[in-house]
Amino acid sequence: MDSPMKLLEWQGKYGRRILSVRPEAETVLSDLPAHPLDVIAVVGPIRKGKSYLCNKLLGRNDGFSLGDTFDSTTKDLWFWIQQHPAAADRYLMVIDTEGLGDYMDVHQKDKDVKNLVLMTLLSSHLVFNLQGNPDDSLLSNLRLMGELARHIRLDAEDSGNRYDASDQFPELWVTLQDVFLQTPKRNNRELTPDQFLDEILQKKKGSEADVGVHNAM
Repeated sequence: MDSPMKLLEWQGKYGRRILSVRPEAETVLSDLPAHPLDVIAVVGPIRKGKSYLCNKLLGRNDGFSLGDTFDSTTKDLWFWIQQHPAAADRYLMVIDTEGLGDYMDVHQKDKDVKNLVLMTLLSSHLVFNLQGNPDDSLLSNLRLMGELARHIRLDAEDSGNRYDASDQFPELWVTLQDVFLQTPKRNNRELTPDQFLDEILQKKKGSEADVGVHNAM
């Protein structure tokens, strides 16, 4: 592929909104040689640099459209397939998704949930992209992903399907763009980003409702 292409788009049909595969995208996928395909989907709040990150994952500075206004640039779901940078017999597919929480779209809340569920089930690596120094909103967004996984598991149980879809969940990667502060030190050693995230997610002591919500995550 020489450039990104729209993979799925939301359409209004039969009095409801459905997600449809674009015919040209179906052709590209059908014609792809029979090699393993790693799928990375980038999700996260609107206007936080998801498209920029998608380009970087492919080793590029351009490709997926970038915007410089408050309005959302990426609509629906776009993809780009290239040779895997680490394996000659594999392909890498990067999916750029519509930003969560678009204030201009009255259907956005419903689309957000369905887009997240679809990307969770479709990808082998799910990147949750955020921006800025970590604060309580980081935990809120991670809690959203935890609730998403729980709902997928419960829906499978309610349908009578004993197959646990959570066994096939992708790896979850959390990215923070535009962070200018250093991670804290413990025992005179600076924490790595992974160690810092683990510390944030550690269970808290106490019986208050907020503590229970945090620990349930």
